[in-house]
Amino acid sequence: MASCNLSSCNLSSSVSISSFPSNAARRRASNTVALTRKNRNPKVSAMAKELRFNKDGSAIRKLQNGVNKLADLVGVTLGPKGRNVVLESKYGSPKIVNDGVIVAKEFELEDPVENIGAKLVRQAAAKRNDLAGDGTTTSFVLAQGLIAEGVKVVAAGANPVLITRGIEKTAKALVAELKLMSKGG
Repeated sequence: MASCNLSSCNLSSSVSISSFPSNAARRRASNTVALTRKNRNPKVSAMAKELRFNKDGSAIRKLQNGVNKLADLVGVTLGPKGRNVVLESKYGSPKIVNDGVIVAKEFELEDPVENIGAKLVRQAAAKRNDLAGDGTTTSFVLAQGLIAEGVKVVAAGANPVLITRGIEKTAKALVAELKLMSKGG
């Protein structure tokens, strides 16, 4: 059961939400705790979420498994010699497709943590599709590689923030070089 007051809301013995310092923080937490206008007491308004902590690395492994499963499946459709994927349909006959976007939209994993990993790379590909309209399958494969290498170097003790900055710096340099190459210079 939840015991709540204005400064904290204990959802269980192992999970608590501390006092919110500002209205902005309160709005960000609105999917978990809603304040009623009448008495300003927090009321739990959402279903309980399962929390996973990465103490032994199992959460990262499961997220990465989800990324790998989706990227491996979508990756077979990449390029001019890309292969077909057969998708099961709830109603009617199965679909045979050779488009990574369609495969990704239909992809769902039973394990909720692995499914979150798949959703993360699906989100990256959707952003790519919004910006350029193409290249989504390549985005899946690149994201898979970046995540795999990132997990390795973080496990070896590297600072994740510095890794992110390095990736961003490298991406900017690559874009600048590609622009020079496209202008014939």
